[in-house]
This record gives sequence, structure tokens and C-alpha cells, in this order.
Amino acid sequence: MATLQLSRVAVLRAVTVDDIAAIRYVHEAAFQTYSAEYHTLQEIAAFIHMLRHPDYGLEILNSHMMAATIGGEIVGTAGWIRADDRGTAARLRKVFVRPMFVGAGIGRMLLLDAETRASRAGFFDFSVRASVSSIAFYKRLGYRISSHGVFATLDGVDLPITYMRKAAQQRSPAGYH
Repeated sequence: MATLQLSRVAVLRAVTVDDIAAIRYVHEAAFQTYSAEYHTLQEIAAFIHMLRHPDYGLEILNSHMMAATIGGEIVGTAGWIRADDRGTAARLRKVFVRPMFVGAGIGRMLLLDAETRASRAGFFDFSVRASVSSIAFYKRLGYRISSHGVFATLDGVDLPITYMRKAAQQRSPAGYH
């Protein structure tokens, strides 16, 4: 029951420019911890280099990003952007949870919140570019694999990713617990 209590005490709030360093820390810790068995050291280093680039901070600020906080400390993030020119789909992005809080319902809470906020903005179909380590998480929340590909990092290193989609009729019921 302790895990449910953690998600219940988490507070969601919009991120600000002052949060960028803390968000980078959460994203780096999560990727390093959960990608070690799926990625090479070169791939992990390339991803971390991308996180530390100034453009990553701009991506955070332009992604309708929310942070989950416990005791004022950022423990997870999730955001969304328009996914296509037709304006019908949103791409959920930067869903990361600090390793010590994984399994506490924080990721689920953040993802459902991002879906809800995107829906309120008129987007009802969702997509994600999932890392290998996060595919099972998205599947549990109704996402289906649509294809596989690579994400080119700033260093020219290609990271394997899985494209996943969730149509409006597949949406999870409201609520986080």
C-alpha cells in the first residue's frame, strides 16, 4: 500500500525555467537506470549529451510539461505536443520517473494527466516514441505498437525506439489510482 500513498501525495504542477536542471537530473537518472540492459554505453552517453544541450531545456518548456513533486522535489515529468499538421493527434513526451519512485503510480498519474490535458485542447489520439525499457508501461495503459525505428541523437548515434499509438476509444478510464 505504500506505493499508492506515494502517488496520492504527489502534487502535479506546470514546470518553469527554474525546473530545467532538476528535470534533467530526473531524466538522466531514469534513462541510465532503466536503459543499461537495452542500450550500449555509447547510446547512453549520446542520450545524456542530448539532455545536457540547451535545446533540451527549450523542448521541456515547449511540451506542455507537468512535474510530479513530493515534498517539493520533482520525481517525474510528462508533457505533450501536437503530433501532426491536421491537429488531431498529440504526442506524449518526456515521461520519466525518478528511479526510486518507479512502481508508485507516478508515471501512470503523469501520463493520464497529459492525455487529459491534450484532450481538453482538442486532441484525442495519442502517440509516443517509447524507449525499449518503457514499452511494457505504455502497453499497460492502452498503447499499441505501430512500428519500430530509431531516434538520431545530436552525436549521430541512433537509439532504437518503438512508435506506439492510442486511439480515443482505447483511453483509460479517468482517475489515477
